[in-house]
Amino acid sequence: MGDTNEIKAWDGDGHVEEWEETFSDKYLEPAFRDRRPKVIETGDAEHDYIWEIDGERKRVGGSPSSRGGVVSTEYEIMAPWRGPHESGEFHSAEDRLAVMDAEQTWLSVNYPTLFLHWPVAGDPALNQALSRSYNNWVADISNQSPDRLKWVTVIDLSDPKEAAREMERTSEMGSVGVMVLGDYSTKSLDHVDFEPLWDTANQLGMPVNVHPGMGALDAAKAFPSVASDQFLMSVVRGYKSICGSGLLDRYPNVKVSFLETGCTWVDFAGEVMDFSLDNIRDRIKLGSLRAEHKATVERGLPQMTPLEYIQDGRIFIGFEIDDQLLPYMVDKYGTDCWVYASDIPHAHRKPDSARFVLNRTDLPQTAKDRILWEGTARLYGLESPLSSGGK
Repeated sequence: MGDTNEIKAWDGDGHVEEWEETFSDKYLEPAFRDRRPKVIETGDAEHDYIWEIDGERKRVGGSPSSRGGVVSTEYEIMAPWRGPHESGEFHSAEDRLAVMDAEQTWLSVNYPTLFLHWPVAGDPALNQALSRSYNNWVADISNQSPDRLKWVTVIDLSDPKEAAREMERTSEMGSVGVMVLGDYSTKSLDHVDFEPLWDTANQLGMPVNVHPGMGALDAAKAFPSVASDQFLMSVVRGYKSICGSGLLDRYPNVKVSFLETGCTWVDFAGEVMDFSLDNIRDRIKLGSLRAEHKATVERGLPQMTPLEYIQDGRIFIGFEIDDQLLPYMVDKYGTDCWVYASDIPHAHRKPDSARFVLNRTDLPQTAKDRILWEGTARLYGLESPLSSGGK
């Protein structure tokens, strides 16, 4: 390909919705099959489904959307946004590629839906087994069209060493990254317990992708006024903990992304982080550090600003296709750090989102072409359609 007009979109953040097959005998280890998640009726409406996992009920987004082959009424109503349920549930590569072709998308990197909540099972051993089952399933379907269907690893950070082993296993299966949430219970991503995650990502060259989710479910129940908004805000906290902790300096082979939260928060999060770090640096000069600052100093202050990390190709940011400040952000940060997302098959998405970007009149054509594929290629280490440099 030599002309960006010939390049279809590269979707860096699509989704699949887990269904009964995800935890079937084909993918779930024998020791856990008697505890496999079951899809049951909620009783609230006809063909309205929810997961039952180890005695607890859980529904995340559109997962589950079918039971025994019967599609939920809600999914059928929302199919114009979400596409056929066979695509949403990732029954086959053919099913998903049909939707991608209709939306001028060549490549998609897929993320889970159910696992946007952590944990999905209270027993860590079961939760880890379900994560492995999901990875087995998404790899199997993706390998039906490996050039166009990519995927990231789901891990359970209740046991960081086991999570590291799963990263190693799935890297050999074709995973192009690992998904994390912005925080886990009371621990941020720079917590010392999570060093195996960063060590392994650094060794493998595996991108760490911070996706919206609920990783502090207990806090959401106990303190809803503070923690109920964590689905998106956890990404902002993840940005602050990663960029402000020196992690990117200690693990120089790791790229990170912050996805599906729009782009308008980036400047604000940087200012919040700088406020804290500048205070510490000033106190170091004056010899007036407090006890609460010592842990931050000991682990290492960042050697670069977020803008410099972005310019160095270490940080990538998702964006919403209708973000009003996108032209300003592209002008400030360049064209090649942005990760385009279709969000197929989630209900709140805009169908034909690549076309929406191309129809925007407030971005130059060269910028629109590049934000639809270059950031995705660079983040996941995929061969770019063009060999030309960035902005």
